[in-house]
Amino acid sequence: MSAKPVAGGSIFVEGFAKYTEAVITEKMYGKRAVYELSENARRRYFSGRSFASDLEPPVYKVLGQGYISYGKALHVMLALRDLIGEEKVNYVLKTLTDTYRNSNTLEVNTIEFLDLVYNVTPKKQHHLINDWFKKVVTYDLSIKESSYVELKNGTYEVKAIIKAKRFETINNGEIVPIGINEPIKVGVFTTHPSLVKEDSSVLYYESNLISDDITEVKFIVSETPNYIAIDPYGTRSDENLVDNVYRF
Repeated sequence: MSAKPVAGGSIFVEGFAKYTEAVITEKMYGKRAVYELSENARRRYFSGRSFASDLEPPVYKVLGQGYISYGKALHVMLALRDLIGEEKVNYVLKTLTDTYRNSNTLEVNTIEFLDLVYNVTPKKQHHLINDWFKKVVTYDLSIKESSYVELKNGTYEVKAIIKAKRFETINNGEIVPIGINEPIKVGVFTTHPSLVKEDSSVLYYESNLISDDITEVKFIVSETPNYIAIDPYGTRSDENLVDNVYRF
């Protein structure tokens, strides 16, 4: 499969390669591998966009900007995996590969890719696909505060206040705040998310609907929690990851 030499083409080379690397290394070395790859992508993206002389294009129109194709593209692909599941992402990639496996011309493009994604995504989530791939959207996520109590049955009730903001870079380069209403992973761990190798270190890791600037979440875990984090593995383009993690 070779991308047509048009806007968006580099996501099929650099972007999909970084996503594949993240999926494979996670299976081999655990979530700590995704943390490292995503952190590298985050640094590359925000460093690149700060020095870019031209207006930043959305991911589906990337014109070879490495900070997008090697950086932000990983974030949006990981976000897509969280949203629709790894099997459906694999189906989309396999469909494209099978379609163009024997082609000697440069044909595949991001419009075709996104059409396949829409086909396997509930219609109510299409706006998120558009935000991630067709707009320039960044995030500011953090755990404002968190606490836990031990229950009589030996489990632990965890509560947290999550702060969440989204921003869009519009056509004149201005960055404006926009609303948020989407599922984002929240995790509770016995060790820092960057050190997680075995699943036993993950006490809770589920998508929670974040629909306001301030959202309260609450859930039960089976062991004493040491860390809680919002989007610990970098599915959103968030310049500051330090405040995403809270240590009890």
